[in-house]
Amino acid sequence: MSGQKAPIVLVAGTYCYPEVWDDMKAEFEVRGHTVYAPPLRHHDLPLLEGALAMKDTSLLDYRDDFIELIRTLEQPPIIVGWSMGGLIAQLIAQEVEHAGLMLLSPAPAAGMFAMYPTMLATFQHHFARWGFWRKPLMPEWETFRWSTCQLQDEEKMRDAFVQLKAESGKAYFEMALWFLDKKRASKVYPERIKSPVLVVSGTQDRIVRTPIGRATADRYAQGKFVELYNMDHMLVTGTGLPRVMPEFDRWVDDRGL
Repeated sequence: MSGQKAPIVLVAGTYCYPEVWDDMKAEFEVRGHTVYAPPLRHHDLPLLEGALAMKDTSLLDYRDDFIELIRTLEQPPIIVGWSMGGLIAQLIAQEVEHAGLMLLSPAPAAGMFAMYPTMLATFQHHFARWGFWRKPLMPEWETFRWSTCQLQDEEKMRDAFVQLKAESGKAYFEMALWFLDKKRASKVYPERIKSPVLVVSGTQDRIVRTPIGRATADRYAQGKFVELYNMDHMLVTGTGLPRVMPEFDRWVDDRGL
């Protein structure tokens, strides 16, 4: 529909529950966008039920669910992905027509360096379990607090933590041990993505270090990287949201989105 703002499709990350997007969704709607924020497959289930259902879900399963949604839309959307969802958003964008791509602390694609000390500290206990690739990953408060939201209000983050879901061990195998994955599920082909790409990362993000965001933006002909000083991983709520939205506004104005 000519003159109508592009719809926005939100792709959440590891452990995320459907309501994680509520604050950012409201900001986009105030700006006149129609917003779609479906949960990742099985992430709408209770914790233990979801753990059984999603333990061997692939990144490609997550991708395909969003491709199916986007192909029903009347306009190419702006795809917004956060953390693991930032990687999934790229996997989606290389398969479907879209208007733009905003990646918030995106997880590394296959082939990207990711052996940063804080990232190893966050995930090593998961990867140390034999057969983790066929088991669910379960959220842990101390790890979540230290790696993801150390600069946020603790009470607010405790409220978020108790809503977290399990995560797919297979998806993490596909990201972390991509060189052993025959399907190369986490492989991104930057040449297939011609749209404007905005990547935002925080300097104090421990779970996805800032150089990954910079390297991601550098892969794209229309890539732009924004580094937020003294900001952790929580870019879609808390203190991150009011810093991210002005960057979005500038980007859509500059790119005519």
